[in-house]
Amino acid sequence: EVRQSVEDRKISTLQRIAKLNVANRVKLAFLGNKEERSILIRDGSKIVQNAVLSSPKLSDAEVESFANAKNVQENVLREIARNRRFMKGYAVIRNLVNNPRCPLDVGLPLVKNLLLSDLKGLQTNKNVADTIRKVATKLYKEKTARPGEH
Repeated sequence: EVRQSVEDRKISTLQRIAKLNVANRVKLAFLGNKEERSILIRDGSKIVQNAVLSSPKLSDAEVESFANAKNVQENVLREIARNRRFMKGYAVIRNLVNNPRCPLDVGLPLVKNLLLSDLKGLQTNKNVADTIRKVATKLYKEKTARPGEH
């Protein structure tokens, strides 16, 4: 019974957002709650996406999940990577590099920041671009090689 009301609320939030114009979606993205932000980050409008990312209420955990989301637009991933505050969190960097939707020019420079265990996993991640896998393999070999073994 409780679950039903949560489902109803989700549907009504989606329906409510669907009826809003861009200006009101921007306002909601900036001032709304976590649930509303998680819906609006996938909005087709860049202005709305950027309003979500500039919301003062946005938590680090939300940014991590956006960086990991396969259903957000490239613009969102670019904006996350461009923001120093977001990039302080290691999980955000790892999620961006492992996200198949992440543009190469954003993901490649971040590979060098990954820990060994993540580099190891990235080498075999079939979802990411081939180039990123190759760079991860190269870095992993460099970092695990004994001195004088190049």
